[in-house]
Amino acid sequence: MASITVTKKSQSFVVPSSTATTTPTTDTLELSAIDRVPGLLHMVRSLHVFRGKDATARSDAAAAASSRPADVIRAALSRALVDYRPFAGRFVGSLCTGEASVECTDDGAWFVDAVTDCSLDDVNGLDYPLMISKEELLPAAEEGVDPTSIPMMMQILLVRVSKL
Repeated sequence: MASITVTKKSQSFVVPSSTATTTPTTDTLELSAIDRVPGLLHMVRSLHVFRGKDATARSDAAAAASSRPADVIRAALSRALVDYRPFAGRFVGSLCTGEASVECTDDGAWFVDAVTDCSLDDVNGLDYPLMISKEELLPAAEEGVDPTSIPMMMQILLVRVSKL
């Protein structure tokens, strides 16, 4: 198997694009009864694969640059977080006491922009068995941050488009 490199180009928190429509104070959202059950606290790791178009083949270089999937998704996420503030907040409290909640702090969702030097065909469309480790494919919180305190983390991995 050839060596496949995943390069994380940027890692940052994406905050809501505007907080003008929200209240200036930090709202707190209580978790539902089922969300407070200690045995059910876990991270849901999900991998979605989409075959896109080669934006670099477009004649308009500016349009091609602005349509990078990670940039488009980052901007859309920032807009969505305006209306879905809990995803930009932080889990607080203790599940052991049943007092866990989400503070709508607008600190942001963790976002990783990554690229690889292979095509989807090179890695069998990311079907099992995986040819790239899940640690490379899925986001990890920045060092020193408890990943279970962040409601949303996402990584966009751009792979080379196969030429037909």
